[in-house]
Amino acid sequence: MMDQIPHLVWSVTADGHVDYFNSAWQHLTGAGAGADLETAMLQRVFPDDRERWRTCWRTTLETGEPTHMEYRLQPQSQDAPQWYLERATPVRSGDSSRPQAWLATATLIDEERLREEELRSRLHERDQFLVTLLHELRNPLAPISNALDLLGSGASDPLVVNVARGIIQRQLRQLTRLVDDLFDVSRLSHGNLVLQRRLIDLADVIATAVEAGRPMMKVREQTFTLSSPPEPIFLEADPIRLGQVFTNLLINAAKYTQPGGHISLDSRAESGSTVIVVRDDGIGIAADKLSRIFEIFAQVAPGSAASPAGLGVGLAVAKQLVELHGGEISVLSEGRGRGSEFTVRLPLRSPGTT
Repeated sequence: MMDQIPHLVWSVTADGHVDYFNSAWQHLTGAGAGADLETAMLQRVFPDDRERWRTCWRTTLETGEPTHMEYRLQPQSQDAPQWYLERATPVRSGDSSRPQAWLATATLIDEERLREEELRSRLHERDQFLVTLLHELRNPLAPISNALDLLGSGASDPLVVNVARGIIQRQLRQLTRLVDDLFDVSRLSHGNLVLQRRLIDLADVIATAVEAGRPMMKVREQTFTLSSPPEPIFLEADPIRLGQVFTNLLINAAKYTQPGGHISLDSRAESGSTVIVVRDDGIGIAADKLSRIFEIFAQVAPGSAASPAGLGVGLAVAKQLVELHGGEISVLSEGRGRGSEFTVRLPLRSPGTT
């Protein structure tokens, strides 16, 4: 029966030598009867866990108390190490206070550890998101408060009124965009967002997105280049939602590109689809972040004065909106400091098609 179960099972004499083992334990360790347990196990325990395993086992031998511990084992096949949970129970004879032997099992918990680490990572991202959200909501309040003070101190001066109005308008746009993104995340996650499709000219949508992204690029003194084919490109799409995609990509590029950097947007028709590429020479994306860049709350880098952190929802919203249009979005980056490139592919629509 012991040979049929997936757990490692073994027993050890009081002096630490193996006197029973099942096939799973022998297959993993390669040791046999009479082997010194510490020697046999330390050959397979992952190097980073060896000292912890040794300390725990020796403490168990000295105290005679049952124990359990988690560690990684490296199979003889040199496959990737896997996490195990070991439980060791003393076996006593009669009234003896000292164990006569130890019965131990080790259960594979690799999947549980992976799920645990994933959950821990998600919780960390959620906490980061909430902290960032609080900052993003609070940041516009100070300029708005200052603008109201200006209005109070110089209400009759047209120049003061115009300056204050401009400050309030910019901050309200920022707040509105923030709240809209949050609402869109909720609607998209529940499948409640419905596209208002119609035949549109891609150039009009891009022009609207560029207009929305230019203020940030201007403040950061970035150079923007727009390239598009001479003939119009027609799409069956929701112009507002599609414009939101390109606005998010341009603002994202501006946010993570250093002052004085370069951003470009290129569009072209290609094999029955239209391709829109947004490039920048900004901070780039680390290789370990590329696969998760479109996930909700994902952030490419910690915030700084040069590249303020966002909520991590803009790219997630963009991806889902593109997919609702029957398209796809992808990202390329050669790493930190090497810029990034976002490519959107959407199906073409002929203006004469019904």
